[in-house]
Amino acid sequence: MTKFDGENRIETDARVRKSNMKPVRPLRGRFSHERVKALLIDIHGEEEFKAMQEGGVDKRMMFGTNPHYQALVMGEELRDLDGNLLVPQMPPSKSIGALILPRLNETTSLEGAKDPSNQMNFTPQDNQFHGKLLHKYDEIVLGYASPVCSAHCRYCYRLDLFNKDTGKTGIRPEELRDYVLNYNETLKKNGNVDPETGDRRYPVREILLSGGDPMVLTNPMLYRFIAAAGQAGVNILRIGSKEWAFRPERFDEHFTDMLEIIHEQYPTLHINMVSHLSHPDEFLMRDANGNYIPNENGAGYKWMEMSEQAVRRVLKLGFVSIENQTPIISKVNDDVESLRILHEEARRLGIKPKYLFQGRDIEGHKAFSLPVEKAWEMHRDAMKGLSDTARSRFSMSTEWGKMEVVSVIDGLKLPENIILPLPVRQAIEALLGDGLVIMRAHRSPHEAETQHDLVIAKRNPEALWISGYEDRILYDSRHGAENKYSGLIQMLMAAIDTNTFEKLIKDIDGQVANDEIVEELPKIAAE
Repeated sequence: MTKFDGENRIETDARVRKSNMKPVRPLRGRFSHERVKALLIDIHGEEEFKAMQEGGVDKRMMFGTNPHYQALVMGEELRDLDGNLLVPQMPPSKSIGALILPRLNETTSLEGAKDPSNQMNFTPQDNQFHGKLLHKYDEIVLGYASPVCSAHCRYCYRLDLFNKDTGKTGIRPEELRDYVLNYNETLKKNGNVDPETGDRRYPVREILLSGGDPMVLTNPMLYRFIAAAGQAGVNILRIGSKEWAFRPERFDEHFTDMLEIIHEQYPTLHINMVSHLSHPDEFLMRDANGNYIPNENGAGYKWMEMSEQAVRRVLKLGFVSIENQTPIISKVNDDVESLRILHEEARRLGIKPKYLFQGRDIEGHKAFSLPVEKAWEMHRDAMKGLSDTARSRFSMSTEWGKMEVVSVIDGLKLPENIILPLPVRQAIEALLGDGLVIMRAHRSPHEAETQHDLVIAKRNPEALWISGYEDRILYDSRHGAENKYSGLIQMLMAAIDTNTFEKLIKDIDGQVANDEIVEELPKIAAE
């Protein structure tokens, strides 16, 4: 059982064993690193490598990969030190190569945020937990359990954690436990009400281990974090990880044995693994022509053995579930068929697709992000033919919460034979002529005041983030009740010429009531 010392330190159960993985040599460093330099010149050529070096691409983010993922990118066979096959030889994958390989245009524009979605606004501001955790939604606390990953996604939105740019730092298991216990106890004493605002608030029921990647931690350290969740009394412990793609061999028997020890000690704790599978090439077998290989005796495609074993091994545990989420990234997974197969195959093996995200507005995001409306269209088409259990939501994880992009509506083109007063026609065309984007607050921070409310904006085919719509929003649930329609009113005023507007609001007798003005509108518009 768990032991405590004088500081309530969580000790690892003696039965927990380290991962059975054989040691591997990762490849990580700036462009001056000889092995990095040799690999990138081999892939990009001398001229492009030199241009990236001069453009400071590695200063924005160092290069990082590991043998498993590199073998997939390069089309090479990989075996461990005992000769066991980890990655079969297949054609090189340009799609997943684009996920980790530097791009020349990464530094062409460094527009974007060091701290995307202003996450530091949602960390405790004045105590020992500052920068160590994120408490944006009442019911869940995110802890930065690891500052590193086994490979580097070029579009990573936690670059500020690696570079120590914004104050984010790692948290100890005991700190994460104590924060949740203290928060829930204080909330209970206050009757589940915020004493400053009087709003109903909700206890923490989930802990999310993030980073970096928690699965690069050893099993003994992971045990301590999961035990911390058990001691905090939460319902669910989530672990977000890209290791399902980077190193599926990490999910070995020693890992699942550790989870069973946890379950023995904390039987009411559910463990939710959040995989970050981005493209089918990360887990499916391909033939010499790069085509996925159908299963001979059943539905779907053949998975690589290590990847399939990892999923099946973990899902044998009845207290563990797996959900998948990934951003849609230019040159990685920006095609409909790959997205459909990703969702379909993940669901077939028991992984529930959850989110497909718009790429975050990181510094340099223009090199990776698709326009929101194009990404929405791809997601819409990829969901066709899939049952509801295999579908995901297309969302933006913004400062104001997770905004699901519900619909993109074509513009209204008024036929000439429809006779309308000119001011009315002008107003309709100004508001609806470009079409509309409908966003719904799927999750909203703190007291969840705006949850399920909408943001409605005129279309902008060039927008890469919600910021691309700020000057064209008609209805905005992020503002107070009195200001939700302020954008609509301002656009109406801009669409109607000054003389007509003055007529609309002019007091005919000096004291015309609002209902009388409404009665006058058709007459004034007809003039």
